[in-house]
Amino acid sequence: MNTSVKIQNEIEQFALTELNNYYAGEKPVHFEYVDTGLTDDHFEMIQQDNQYVIRGNSSRAILYGVYRFIEKVEGILFLDLKKQHTIEAVGVEGIYVGKPKFTRRGNVFETIDDVPFLKSMLDVGTKNGLNEVFFTFFLWDEVKDALTDDIRKRGIEVTLGGHSLRYLIAKARGLQVTGKAAVDGAVNDLIGEETEFTTAHAIKNHDFLQDEQVQQQVIELIVSYCENEPAIRRISLWPEDVGAKEEEAVQFLTRYISFTEKIQQALQQAGLQVDVEHIVYNAGLSWEMLERKQQRVSTTDILYAYWGRDYTKSYESERDVRAWQSLDDWRQATEKSITVFEYYSDHFMLSELFPLLFKQIAVDVDRYQELGCDGMVNLVVPVHKVAKAQAHMENYDYQQYQQLNNSVFARSLWEGLETIPYLLSESMQQFAQQIEHQLGQNSQFNAKFFPSRVVEAKNPEAKSEVIQMLTAVEQVIEQASPEAPLQHYAQALKEVVRVTKERWEAL
Repeated sequence: MNTSVKIQNEIEQFALTELNNYYAGEKPVHFEYVDTGLTDDHFEMIQQDNQYVIRGNSSRAILYGVYRFIEKVEGILFLDLKKQHTIEAVGVEGIYVGKPKFTRRGNVFETIDDVPFLKSMLDVGTKNGLNEVFFTFFLWDEVKDALTDDIRKRGIEVTLGGHSLRYLIAKARGLQVTGKAAVDGAVNDLIGEETEFTTAHAIKNHDFLQDEQVQQQVIELIVSYCENEPAIRRISLWPEDVGAKEEEAVQFLTRYISFTEKIQQALQQAGLQVDVEHIVYNAGLSWEMLERKQQRVSTTDILYAYWGRDYTKSYESERDVRAWQSLDDWRQATEKSITVFEYYSDHFMLSELFPLLFKQIAVDVDRYQELGCDGMVNLVVPVHKVAKAQAHMENYDYQQYQQLNNSVFARSLWEGLETIPYLLSESMQQFAQQIEHQLGQNSQFNAKFFPSRVVEAKNPEAKSEVIQMLTAVEQVIEQASPEAPLQHYAQALKEVVRVTKERWEAL
């Protein structure tokens, strides 16, 4: 296989390797660098003079071009984590332009230390145009040795942060803590159970944000992380996941933003090109932690995370309208980058009553783009170990089910990329739409029931509403004849609905 440029780095070498792995044609393929005047990930493909040319203004852009070339010329598509899809090879006519809708496109992993799964997500995510992977600091410490080569050769940018404060404080103080202990602690946080780690290292946001000495220790530790790994391109450290109200929330947000600016200053002084952002997030369903109101705008970027929306609608309920207005207000108030944090693959918020969200994802992407947002990231959370241990969950494959939403998410972030017609037959598209219509509201119920969820059946005042939803989902599954790739998903969902409905009927 010929290229028109000398291979200069491991990303270009990997692009060439992937081309050789999948391209079986006779015509030579050339790589070229061009200044597209657009993002680093913009690329072009053209057939000319009995050869193909893939060109972009970065090594990663050429890698994306290789994957789109394989799709167009060989009819090979990568949607599943375990196997390839074969579609009609349409070839390349004229100039094909690959253009992302957002600069930043990624997946977020907080507690998943399953290395084979993470490797698959990196691989398939890159093949579908993602350019970022976001880890908590403690998860990064657990998986970095196994994943760094995979990250570097794809040119993927690493963001570190999340709810890692107690872990970083313990490390900064010289205490013996492990990433594994912090991972287990974060997993148990979801069900309100403490571990030895969380008990020993409990902190309060209020106390930390007034302790200049401890802040400086944490900042120095963060700088050392970035100095040791060039792939780390962003810090997004969040406070502990505890809501604040009224005046306490105002003081908290002011101090938290100031802390992120100190991180930014320290990284700049160290000569590191690492971005910093602060999160705005309705922790504990607190509006005061999501809305700007009179809060000053930071010099750092913004990550906007609204938990608990109704996924059957596009910010139309009273709660969701308020959240959209908050996002719009932040966008209008700052020229800094704003990224939206979504929950399309979150098996805690969405639970094992996991909805397909294909239509809503596409609508969301377009609306966030129209608003002027700069990026989207999708949180991937596994089924909790307590749920997984239940008999009806024996065959529940959360990794494959979340990928249904995640593949649609990844490809929706690029102009003109089809996914659903390649993934599903017409009958399965109709089935997916019906599931989305009925089960997308599950997230809204979970927000109402917080901290419990529909699957726990602890809110008798909503009994009739929930049973009505579950019965409708049952009927959709019974009336359909599910086929691949939704056959196993439908079977597993049917069992979850059955058991959940029995719990609600027993109230």
